[in-house]
Amino acid sequence: CFILVFCPRPPDIANAVNDIPSSITTFHAGYSIQYTCLTGFVGNGTTTSECAFLGQWTFATLKCIPIDCGPPGVLRDGFLSGERFDYPNIIAFFCNDGFELVGKHTTRACQENGLWSGSMPVCQKKSCGAPPLVTHGEIIQPDRTTNDTVQYTCEDGYHLQGSSILKCLAGEWQPKSPVCEPITCKDPQTNFNGYVELLSNQNLSQYSIDSIVKFHCPNNLTLKGSRVSKCHVNGSWVPNIPICAEPISCSIPFLPPTARYVNHDPSMKIMKDGSRLEYVCGHLRHRRRVFCRQGKTFPRVPKCYIGCRVHNNEVLFSKRFYRHKEIVEYICKNNSSSPLNNETIRCINGTLSKQPTCRKVPSMCTVPHILFLRNIATTTIPAGTLFQMGTSFSYTCSQDFQPVNESGMVECLEDGRLSHHARCVPKSCEEHPPSINNGRTIFHSTMHSSIAKYRCFPGYRLENHNFTTVTCQYGLWLPKELPKCLPIFCPNPGPLEHGTIYVVLNDERISAVPTRSEFRSYIPTVNHGRTIEFECDLGYGLQGPTGLTCVHGRWLPAERPSCVPESHIQPNIVFTG
Repeated sequence: CFILVFCPRPPDIANAVNDIPSSITTFHAGYSIQYTCLTGFVGNGTTTSECAFLGQWTFATLKCIPIDCGPPGVLRDGFLSGERFDYPNIIAFFCNDGFELVGKHTTRACQENGLWSGSMPVCQKKSCGAPPLVTHGEIIQPDRTTNDTVQYTCEDGYHLQGSSILKCLAGEWQPKSPVCEPITCKDPQTNFNGYVELLSNQNLSQYSIDSIVKFHCPNNLTLKGSRVSKCHVNGSWVPNIPICAEPISCSIPFLPPTARYVNHDPSMKIMKDGSRLEYVCGHLRHRRRVFCRQGKTFPRVPKCYIGCRVHNNEVLFSKRFYRHKEIVEYICKNNSSSPLNNETIRCINGTLSKQPTCRKVPSMCTVPHILFLRNIATTTIPAGTLFQMGTSFSYTCSQDFQPVNESGMVECLEDGRLSHHARCVPKSCEEHPPSINNGRTIFHSTMHSSIAKYRCFPGYRLENHNFTTVTCQYGLWLPKELPKCLPIFCPNPGPLEHGTIYVVLNDERISAVPTRSEFRSYIPTVNHGRTIEFECDLGYGLQGPTGLTCVHGRWLPAERPSCVPESHIQPNIVFTG
């Protein structure tokens, strides 16, 4: 007699299948099955299980682990959304602001063969295209690359409404383009208590630039100010709008001792509006007039200067007496001499503006030999040749040199000296030093021997500290090999015993992705600026900081937290008296 022993249906293993035919529904003692991992998974452990005589299946240790595809690659100027790189996870690619994704694939999937699907896309700078045109305006900085700006200015007669500067942000010019509106002046009748006459042929509803108006006062009032005003380019009336006031008189102007009024009673100190007085001034024989109008006298009474009597042993004057402001003419007595500096001399109120002097002047200049680096510059006149005053020669340099003055022209001056010290100097660099990715260029000049320094942006470091500068050498920035700014990473923070580490996702714009995800221990490094958070298992409490941030290759704060049993945590007890 024997007892038949049966086993229940064998247990399932995650991501694996067994070889039980669909027709088999009962399993007797001694029945054996085989487990196999699904495609895309790798097995580890025993794969066979047998129905034992006690009615239980022997334990199969097989574990099917997803195939790891590894990191998909670095997306320059962008980022990816997924944190898991094993089968069958999918990651999505996104570009930073100002860049757009170029390529056939915006996502890649870890395939069952351990390879990523598709190819890596690239992030390319967005172009804003041509900036918007503004009627009656122009662009004075026509750059069109990301983060560049353009500046607008209006034509004469127009003023800008809106922002004068537009920036290229994320492929669009922002803010809205400005408008150039005509400059107009306010209606002058508003602030004038008389009648305004428009002299220029224009519409009275709007006074544009160069509009001319004439002001009239009633018969019982006198115009105080200018009778005619013009609309200026700044939108104001020039001269200012006058007023109609009560008639006023003028105080008689005081005359200098060298002048006197004609047919005037000295006791009279006031003259009527619209009247005039005559006076004679200094050595001038003809009479002058002063008028009273709208409470002011005009023209202004001059100072009535006196003339000059001249004498000098070195020069011969054309005459002995000169009137005020008259040009003094003279020649040097010695034929081999000529006037020094040849400046104009005038009689100013009885004194010469400058005493005439004479000096001997060389008649010729000599073309110099211009040497540089054992070479001689090329001159239009052979070196050593004499050339006359007032004429000039030019020179050119070679071998990466240039004239010290831009034109290369040298003139023979009146005193026998050359207008410039002719010499050849090393060429300056015509362009700014080249720029580098993820860094900035610091320089103050493009002249020969000028040095430009390179500095990386936060979160990046220089790959080679031996190449942190370039120098302008004879018109070229050298060396041509430029430094590189590489990202700074923090090492793997290591495991948290009795707890879990989460990585905080920076991009909150992707609503489908949680704000944090579990940190994978196989990730070797973490980017600058990333933050990780710590969470202890049930029954354990966190001692230390709740999170760390990767800052320039170091985890801050430096203290590492730990998960300890909650019974070991010291409670915060506050004693009160």
